[in-house]
Amino acid sequence: MKNLNINSVEMVKNSVESNNVTMGNVEELTKVLKQEEKELQRLIKRNANEAVIAAQQNVVDSAKAKLEQSQEFERISKEKAVNSFFTFSVVDEETGVRTEQQKKIAFVKNNRPVNSKKVDGFIALIAANKYDKAFPIIVMEASKLIEAGYTVTDINGKELTKEETKDYFVILDGQHRSTAFAKLIATGEYQNLIPNVHVRDIENIGEYLVDINNVGSSWDKRDKLVVASLTTKDELFQNVAELLNEGFNPSTAMLIYTGKSLPDKQVNKALKGEKIIFPKGVEINIERGNRFINLCKAANMSVSFITKRYFIKDFNSYAKSTSEEQAFEALNKLKELNYTETNWKDIKEEDDFIEILKEALEA
Repeated sequence: MKNLNINSVEMVKNSVESNNVTMGNVEELTKVLKQEEKELQRLIKRNANEAVIAAQQNVVDSAKAKLEQSQEFERISKEKAVNSFFTFSVVDEETGVRTEQQKKIAFVKNNRPVNSKKVDGFIALIAANKYDKAFPIIVMEASKLIEAGYTVTDINGKELTKEETKDYFVILDGQHRSTAFAKLIATGEYQNLIPNVHVRDIENIGEYLVDINNVGSSWDKRDKLVVASLTTKDELFQNVAELLNEGFNPSTAMLIYTGKSLPDKQVNKALKGEKIIFPKGVEINIERGNRFINLCKAANMSVSFITKRYFIKDFNSYAKSTSEEQAFEALNKLKELNYTETNWKDIKEEDDFIEILKEALEA
C-alpha cells in the first residue's frame, strides 16, 4: 500500500481504537464516553480526592477527543464515499484478465445490513496491509437490478433512479469490505482501487443472497427477516424489513404486525421462497401495526422504547380486555401526558403500560 502514509495509518487506528478495546466504532466510543462521564460524576458525588477526580476528568477528555476524531473521520469519509467514483479491479471469470472500471457504490435495498463494527475491522486490516485480496467481491450492474424491479440505494441509503444507476455497481457480496475500501479511499490517503471484483448477471437476487450467506449458520434472525423481503415480496416482510432498518428487534416487529412471533423454521422457508405456515392465532394487520407505531411516536416515544415487547403486548392485552376502539383512543391521548424519555424508562415490566393507557384515557 504505497500510498497509505503514516498519518493515514494513525488516523485509521485512532478511528477504530477506544480506551480499552482494540476495535471501537462511533457507537462503542460513545458508550465508553458515557461510562467514563458516569464514573466522573460518581467520584464528584463521593467527594473523592481532587487528584483522583482530575485524573478521571483526563480520562473523560481523552474519550471525548477520540469520539470526536472518529465522528469526523466517519463524516468526511462517508460524505466523500457517496459521491466518489472508485476504481474496481474487475476480473473476467473466463479469461482471468483484469480491467479497471470507474463506478460508484450502491446496495440493493434490504440486503443484509452493513455492520459498522465489521467495516471498522476491515479498515484496520486494510490499513495494516493484512487484507487478503483472494476474497472476491461480487457486484452487479445497478441498472439491471432496477430493470428487474429491485430498489437500489447509495451508501447513505438514498434511493437511486434508473437514470442515476448507470454509474453504479451494486455490491451483492462484500458489502463490509467494499465500504471499508470506500471510506479509506475517500480520505485521499489510500490508492483508489477495490481489488478482485467479479461482475455477475443474476435473475433471482434474493435467492442468490441466501445462498452466498449460508443461511442457518452465519445469519441472525434480523438478517434473515430483512432479506426475506427480497425472496418473498410479501407485504408483511416488506414492512417488517422497514421496521428492522429503523432499529426494531425482530420479535417485536412481528408482534406488532401479527400478534405472534414467527418461528425460525418458517423464516427460513420465507428465505427460500417456500410457502409459510403462520402459527395459530396470527392475524396479519399492517395498517393496525403502523397506526400503533405512529401514535407511540406522537407520544414522544423513540424506537428504542417501542421495540420493547411489553409495549405492544400490553396494548394488545388492553385492546382484548376492552376494545380496539378504546385502546387506540387511549393510545392517541397518550401524547397529552407529555411523557419524556425518563418516564418511558420507568416502564420495566408487563402491565405497566396498561396502567399508563388507563391514565391517558382519563386525562
